[in-house]
Amino acid sequence: MLSATMPYTAGFSLRRRFAVTSLIVIVGIALGLGWLLSDMLTERMLRREGEVSMEFIRNLLSTDRSADFLRSPRDDELRQRFLGSMEHLSSMTEPVRANAFGADGTMLWSTDRDLIGRRDADNPELQEALHGDLVVHSGTLGSQHDKLEHQGLSQQTHYYVESYIPILADDKSPQVLGVIELYKVPVQLSAAIREAVLQLWVACAGSAVVLFLALNGVVGRADRIMREQQKKLSESQALSSAVELAGAVAHNLRNPLASIRTAAEMMDGSPAHQADQAEHREDIIQSVDRANRWITELVRVSHASQLPLAPVATTPMWRDCLQELQPEMTRQRVAWQLQGGEAPEVLAHAPMLRQILLSVLANAIEAMPRGGPLAVGWQEQEGQLHITVDDKGTGVSEEVRQALFRPFFSTKSGGLGIGLALARRTLAQWGGTIDLFSRNGAGTRVTITLPVAPREGS
Repeated sequence: MLSATMPYTAGFSLRRRFAVTSLIVIVGIALGLGWLLSDMLTERMLRREGEVSMEFIRNLLSTDRSADFLRSPRDDELRQRFLGSMEHLSSMTEPVRANAFGADGTMLWSTDRDLIGRRDADNPELQEALHGDLVVHSGTLGSQHDKLEHQGLSQQTHYYVESYIPILADDKSPQVLGVIELYKVPVQLSAAIREAVLQLWVACAGSAVVLFLALNGVVGRADRIMREQQKKLSESQALSSAVELAGAVAHNLRNPLASIRTAAEMMDGSPAHQADQAEHREDIIQSVDRANRWITELVRVSHASQLPLAPVATTPMWRDCLQELQPEMTRQRVAWQLQGGEAPEVLAHAPMLRQILLSVLANAIEAMPRGGPLAVGWQEQEGQLHITVDDKGTGVSEEVRQALFRPFFSTKSGGLGIGLALARRTLAQWGGTIDLFSRNGAGTRVTITLPVAPREGS
């Protein structure tokens, strides 16, 4: 199961994959939305300008009834009225050219006299306007002109807006008398459109950036949480395997340990060496008994998913553990010191807590091959008991310190590396913690934190 979790942490990056995919999608959406909205904005602004022009021209032609000229172009009186109305259009600055078409599409009047009387059969905008619809069209003039009325405009303007305004017989009648066509160079309108389109694109770009950062932040946080959970799951799986392995190994070690103890009890020698043999025999028996107790406790832990918690007095337990390791400390010239007084009781499982304390003390002793002081202290703070173990050993580097609580990691030759990992998981189940602070060559401090047991009457 451990190998199945490795591809995610080693070869797959959710954040990187999402960042690339979301960037492509968001940029595509922003470009498409910006293009669509800018086109809609331009079209609406131009049409609104065309509607304003239509209202102006219709009111202008209906005031003096000069619109009837489009129906009777041969009437001189109507012509004079119509020409008087068209003078208002000619005096305006924006229109480059104005044309008036009859109902059959013939040009009855134009600011360019050369176009009067001519007819362009290929003009779909004009045909649409003759059916009563306002048509607003914008574009650029090139060297080739498809429409007749475009002739001569390329020398005056490049970008233009043309409006085909249908002129009705009256407001209540749908009959179209003709069409007034205006060619404009809308300088102010074009500037307003460019500014609005620019603001629109800036808004689209800003929204895309904010959306990308927000989504990337959420997915980044989710990716970190998933990696942390993956790491914890891997450690938990490894630790579970380690506990099962330790239980099996412990079970198989009992028989050889029993044989060693029996052999030590049966040791006999000459009277000259009987005293030395008795001392060695006693050391062997004590070591075997201590190892057997550890194995018993380890087997109990491997078979118990949840250990029952009870108030445990830590000071007597610390003193008992130190005395149990006294022979080893004497050989390595380690002098221990236990803080005076009685520490408050904590909620823990006594045999397992004892195993954790022995493991921490054994690590501290092994860290001082040349001997030195070993101090055990405690401090109660906010319902927690903080127990500290300080040694003056070789210490560890920061890289090793971060890896010490990983299952199967050990700095000892032949070590299994499950002591600290098992201690951390067990203490976490009790609501406690274990931390290690060290400087390479300057000693190590291990801090164990456990909840204080409720006192009687509290």
